[in-house]
Amino acid sequence: MSTPTSQPYRPENVGNDASARPWEQPATGFSSSPGASGSMIGSSLLGSQTWGVPAGFDTEGFIQAAKANFITLQAAWDKSDITSLRAMMTDGMLSEIKTQLSERETHTGAQPNHTDVQALDARLLGIEELADEYLASVEFTGMIRENSASTPSPFREVWNMTKPKSGGGWLVAGVQALQ
Repeated sequence: MSTPTSQPYRPENVGNDASARPWEQPATGFSSSPGASGSMIGSSLLGSQTWGVPAGFDTEGFIQAAKANFITLQAAWDKSDITSLRAMMTDGMLSEIKTQLSERETHTGAQPNHTDVQALDARLLGIEELADEYLASVEFTGMIRENSASTPSPFREVWNMTKPKSGGGWLVAGVQALQ
């Protein structure tokens, strides 16, 4: 993959914001054909092997933005801030989150939630190229303290994110707790 024209991942350009298009230039992201200026992940393998991290992808910038988004989304969850959540999630994920927020209100009343992220690490597991979109999976680990609990608790989650090939930013499409 040619990297001189690659643009760094900018955390301010995420979600449904129309300016969130850091990889839209043809030579800066993924290649859909092996003959293009770059390599398609798995193009030398038999079948449709498309999982991995493309050469030239700004993994460090992506991870830093993912960690910032983790904290931003956690704060939006705590405040039940649907507007902020909508800007960073797919419609399906937002629908699921709305259901969880409704259940939380039923159980806790209108008490706001507060989560203190004590430690946070992230690792890009891979990116998959599909017909109309890219999928990325990021594993988050760390320590959080919920609602002034006396001791922080460890957590481990994988967030699946999607980005349409037609443009737009990365949106959270699913979250899986691993412990």
